Amino acid sequence: MGSLLHPVGTLPPGAYWFRRAMIVVVIIVVVVGGSLLLFGGGDSAKTATGTHPSTSPTTTPSISSTPTPSISSTPTPSVSHTPSASHTPAAITLCPDSVIKVQAQTDASSYTAGQRPRLTVSVTNTGKASCKRDIGRAAMGLTIMSGTTRVWSSDDCAPGGAAAVNVLNPGQVFVSTLSWSRITSKVGCPANQPTAAPGSYTLVARNETLKSTAVPFSLH
Repeated sequence: MGSLLHPVGTLPPGAYWFRRAMIVVVIIVVVVGGSLLLFGGGDSAKTATGTHPSTSPTTTPSISSTPTPSISSTPTPSVSHTPSASHTPAAITLCPDSVIKVQAQTDASSYTAGQRPRLTVSVTNTGKASCKRDIGRAAMGLTIMSGTTRVWSSDDCAPGGAAAVNVLNPGQVFVSTLSWSRITSKVGCPANQPTAAPGSYTLVARNETLKSTAVPFSLH
């Protein structure tokens, strides 16, 4: 206690008292400053920390309006139109001979011994409208002539049967082909007919009563 009141040292006592006074002042400043930090500015601090009541957004209550009833309109009755009369195409008639072209054809102009000719008859509608034509076996025919002598005919052994009427459109071609065995024939198709001799022949095709131009060929 004596050293506190009577400082001991090489310096003068006044120096020691000055140091102690400065220490005391610093301690007072620290204490006062801490108090201000902890408790100072009370109202302002309260305001800053939200002492004022928080303002929540005011929501305007939704107004429940009575929905406008939908207007149920009476549907307009559909008008039933009477369909126009459908256009009925003209009836397809039989082809006149004037629009029918009949052609005969061989697959070669000359045949070696034993070679079988392939004979063809074609029927073409050369008109501008569709028409009907009998193209059945009975209506079609191929005949081989040697000069004026009848050598063979498809009508002899394959006379055909019922009619086969078909529609031929403009430009349409019907074709029938057969292979000739080079055996001659006669009406009624008698058996054991001789083989055609080498020589010159002609082929004529037929459709109903319409005949083609004769086509020449030769057998060897």
